[in-house]
Amino acid sequence: MNPIDAFSQTLKINPNAARLISAGLGVMAAAAIIISWGSNLDDLRLGAIYVLAFACVVTLLAFIARNNTMTTVLSWILVAGFGMFVLGLVGSVLRVPPSLPPTPCYLRLFFELPETCIQNLRNSENDLRIGSAAPVLPAADGGPERLWRAQEGAIPTPTDHTGEIFVQYTQPFAQADAVELSEALAELAWQVQDWKSGGEQVNEGPDTNEVRYFKDGDREAAISLAQTIHGLHPDTPIYVRDFTRLGAFSKAGRLELWLSQPLDPSA
Repeated sequence: MNPIDAFSQTLKINPNAARLISAGLGVMAAAAIIISWGSNLDDLRLGAIYVLAFACVVTLLAFIARNNTMTTVLSWILVAGFGMFVLGLVGSVLRVPPSLPPTPCYLRLFFELPETCIQNLRNSENDLRIGSAAPVLPAADGGPERLWRAQEGAIPTPTDHTGEIFVQYTQPFAQADAVELSEALAELAWQVQDWKSGGEQVNEGPDTNEVRYFKDGDREAAISLAQTIHGLHPDTPIYVRDFTRLGAFSKAGRLELWLSQPLDPSA
């Protein structure tokens, strides 16, 4: 019995339909592997394991099928589930809907929660804190050392960064404060998405105010954004977080601003 006949028998469909579905599943399996490869070698292995597991289960069901209705139902559920998984994988690349986790964490949904995965894949060695204890850093071009602009008391100046800034805030951070900050950043030429509404309120987020960057080349822009925010609200520290491990499919220039702590706690 060839694979097409086995598939036809398992799903109780004619051979032509079996060929069509097999071709579609093959394309989806290839898409899963290609997407995983585009993310990271570890993700490629994980994507390949999923495809191999699916193929093994389908083969097993084909050999044990004896025109059993339950086997047919399980086979269709498996086929539909694999298709939905790959569609979700594509959606995680495109971030449609935005609630889908980044691709590496989408691949790990069966092992850990997205929030845990995101924190585990953060490069904590590059964390920076901008606040009263902020360090002295060398200039980007290797010039003399410079203090944070916020610590020097400099007034934030308009930026030439053209990437998108996405704002997310969680309680107890108020929407009114998110709107005020987003408007201030927009006035300084930062490309804040949905700045009139203050970005998006989410249920889960970090315990600190932080700027996340996803490309190595956006590190300086992330630092500059954090400095600007600290210059506007110097009473609250803000962190810069390296999430380049999650940025394989992110657009260059994309930054995320996560807000959870009031910017003026003494107010």
